[in-house]
Amino acid sequence: MWPSTSRAARWLWGWATLLFPSACVVCGQEVREPAAICPGCAEEVGGWGSICQICGVGIAPGLDLCEGCAVETRPYVWARSLGPYEGVLRALVLLVKYEGERAVARFLGRRMAALLAGEVAVVTWVPPDPVRLRQRGFHGAELLGREVAKALGLPGRPLLRKLRHSPEQVGRPRQERVRAMHGLFSATRRGQGERVLLVDDVLTTGATVAEGIRALQEAGFGEVAVLTCARALGGD
Repeated sequence: MWPSTSRAARWLWGWATLLFPSACVVCGQEVREPAAICPGCAEEVGGWGSICQICGVGIAPGLDLCEGCAVETRPYVWARSLGPYEGVLRALVLLVKYEGERAVARFLGRRMAALLAGEVAVVTWVPPDPVRLRQRGFHGAELLGREVAKALGLPGRPLLRKLRHSPEQVGRPRQERVRAMHGLFSATRRGQGERVLLVDDVLTTGATVAEGIRALQEAGFGEVAVLTCARALGGD
C-alpha cells in the first residue's frame, strides 16, 4: 500500500535533503535542514537590547524613549524592527527586495511577527510602485506582510495603492523624501476604526510610512503600528 501524499512528500524531501543539501543564501554554508539560512547567520539577525518604546530604535539601558521621540510626535502608535540595516539582516532584506526570495521572506516575517507590541486587527504593507512591480513581478513588502499576517493568524489585505510613479528613495535627504511622498498613497477601501499593522522592509526617515498612515486614517482606519525588517541608523 502506498504511503499518503504527505508522508511520501516528507520521505522524498528527506532523501533530497540528504543527497542534495542546499546552501545558506548569505554565507553559502551547507544547510541540510529545510531552510534558506544557516543557524549561524540566523543568530546574527537583528537584536537591539534596550529599545525606545515608541519607535523601537536601540537606546541606552534605563531609558524609555530615544531623543527624537522625547520631543517629536510620531504618526504611528509604535514601530518595531528586527535590528539595524547592516550585516546579515541587510543582505536578507536585499534578497527579498530585489530577488523576491520567498523562503527568506518567510524567515523574516516570522521573526518580525514575534515583535508585535500591541493588538492589531489587520496587516497591510506599503504598496508597490507600478513600474517596478511590472519590472520585477513581485513586491518585497507584500511578501513580508503576507508572511507576518500568516504568522499572526490575521488577515493580510492590500489597503493602500500608489497613485503615481516615484523615483527610488534610497540615499535621498529627509525633506526630499517627504516632498516626494506627499499625496502619493490612497486607501483601497474605507475603514471602520480598525487598528492596522503596516509592514515595510526598512524604516529610514519615516516619510513613506507617514504617508501610508495618513491615507489609512483619512479613510477611516484607526491607529497604525509599523513593523519593518530593519532600521536605517541615522534616518530618523
